[in-house]
Amino acid sequence: MKYCLIVSIAIIKGFLLGFAETDILYSTETDQALLVEGYEKLRSGKSNEALNAFEKVFQQDANNSDARFGQAIVFAEQERHKDAFAAYDWLIQQNPHHADAWNGRGLAAFNMGDFDEALASFKMSIADQPTNGFFYEALAWTQMCRGEFAEAAEWAKKALLMYQRRNETPLYPLLIAYFSYHESGDAENALRVLRYANQNRPSNKWPTQVIDYLNGKIDEAALISFVSNLSEETEARTYIGLHMRSFGQTEKAKLHLNWVGHNGDSKVFEYTLARTLVLQNGVVLLER
Repeated sequence: MKYCLIVSIAIIKGFLLGFAETDILYSTETDQALLVEGYEKLRSGKSNEALNAFEKVFQQDANNSDARFGQAIVFAEQERHKDAFAAYDWLIQQNPHHADAWNGRGLAAFNMGDFDEALASFKMSIADQPTNGFFYEALAWTQMCRGEFAEAAEWAKKALLMYQRRNETPLYPLLIAYFSYHESGDAENALRVLRYANQNRPSNKWPTQVIDYLNGKIDEAALISFVSNLSEETEARTYIGLHMRSFGQTEKAKLHLNWVGHNGDSKVFEYTLARTLVLQNGVVLLER
């Protein structure tokens, strides 16, 4: 599954490794101990304890960027999107080239439905051309939500290239490209992407079953039977809805997209995309 917040895990590990191997931080020994504690708590899933550790750092140094970054990650994981946006915004004011902070700022904006701000932030996250495929993928999801499907397909292909440079082969960029081509009326390129995905499927783990569904090897009920948690069902129903939209089955598509909008996992990109498509059709979604 592809979480909107999954990038934070790599960030936490990278911070702990860098903190242990270098001595470039201008913190007191007490601050350093609290920072390590905070990031260790984050890595072990104890978000509230991590937040407490970072708050203690602020009592000694209100401008500690490492603590602010950890705080932003906690806010994002707790889905406190306004707080996360503010924390990441503070970080980029201190360092305009902080790609991870720009990406986090974009994710917060995306989750609040502010796709203009999300797009601007994600573009800044790739300004120095990092090889982090997730940054490019987030940009592609945002353009799907903006209805800019041709652009979304192009950014999805760039995301795939960046992933491949790190010897990673995720299917999500291919799914973005496939559905974006269909939404923009380019069935020929959509089919080309699907063939490539089928030839380069990494394994039988999720979401490879989506490729089988798109190829007509299994139906929607069989696809849903493969899901093992809410995030995967959110993805599956979104893709089913998009697939049905591609072939003019709009009423059936609405059933699945509405389900996602009311019941889906808000931590995945597909949730926000499905809600956006539903709202574009004039359906009011109640806040949960």
